[in-house]
Amino acid sequence: MPVKKSDLWKLDKNMKLKGNSLKGIKWLDPKERPFVVSGFGWFEKEKIFRRLPVKPQWKVADAVNSLANCTSGAQIRFQTNSKRVAIRVLLSGVAGMHHMPATGVGGFDCYIGAPGKKKYLGTTVFHHAKDSYEYLFFTINKRDTKNITLNFPLYMGVKAVLVGVDTGSKVLPPLPYKNDKKVIIYGTSITQGGCASRPGMAFTNILSRRFNYEFINLGFSGNGRGEPELAKLILEIDNPGCFILDYEANCGSFEQFEKSLPEFISILRSKYAKIPILVITKVRYATESISDSLSKRLTRLKFQKKLIACLKKKGDKNISLLDASNLLGKDFHECSVDGGHPTDLGFMRMANGIEPVLRKILGKLWIR
Repeated sequence: MPVKKSDLWKLDKNMKLKGNSLKGIKWLDPKERPFVVSGFGWFEKEKIFRRLPVKPQWKVADAVNSLANCTSGAQIRFQTNSKRVAIRVLLSGVAGMHHMPATGVGGFDCYIGAPGKKKYLGTTVFHHAKDSYEYLFFTINKRDTKNITLNFPLYMGVKAVLVGVDTGSKVLPPLPYKNDKKVIIYGTSITQGGCASRPGMAFTNILSRRFNYEFINLGFSGNGRGEPELAKLILEIDNPGCFILDYEANCGSFEQFEKSLPEFISILRSKYAKIPILVITKVRYATESISDSLSKRLTRLKFQKKLIACLKKKGDKNISLLDASNLLGKDFHECSVDGGHPTDLGFMRMANGIEPVLRKILGKLWIR
């Protein structure tokens, strides 16, 4: 006899949505100091949880404009001696993706610890059909000062968020970044975080825990096409330390990619001649073994290798290429939820492969 959906909670109490005891919690606005909201390139000017300006100076596609409201890569950072940390969230809608958990689509997750030593503590658990929730991340006995990072949702907008701490506890500024330089990543749905189980497992957020710099995620699901308008908007972000281009999977035809990639790079170089640029090629999809996608990927790979080598020969010493063909390992076909979009396993392998390349790039320059 099949198990009824409503009976699952009765069979395993650990799968039940638990009520949170939030008595004695005071709610604070993370837009106010001493909290620091990072990962939004225009936040200091507009104070809005959005990845592009509300009114971009250059026209962008309607889909990109809409996806800019997804808060992928952003973080709330602070220190507190509170024994409890909670969150109250109003989303822009309800989680509706078929192959990505609501915890990744619309959830926050929580890390504790100093830069380079952050440890995962918990993820907001909420009903996927609701657009608002409250959640208690942890209760601990010690009232010592803790460095906290809360990662924003990957595939949903956030209309409002409050952070809860114990009444009478202190909230302090977070431990600082090494400097004010930013790592800016432009790309596709994979860059945005599809389909991680929770925000902290997107590869950009994994990398942000390993490098003590602010990361700006400009992944636009299905719409990272390398338009020149996006390159021009990226130039508006203050204090770039590195540009990462990871948009091959959405590039369109080979002819379109052949045109867009050198133009995108040229626009970035028009303002920043020496800031490192890392181009990451497309990871392998499971369907390569049964389709012509392998030959197409190899054609684009050959073009990218030739382009970067040509730019280096012309004197650009700060541009690099990462061939992502083996980034997911020999069993790359096991690393996605649908043949293309990585699971947490896939994202961890991506981060593991990108980290040494990025560390080498940044280590050569003044962004140390």
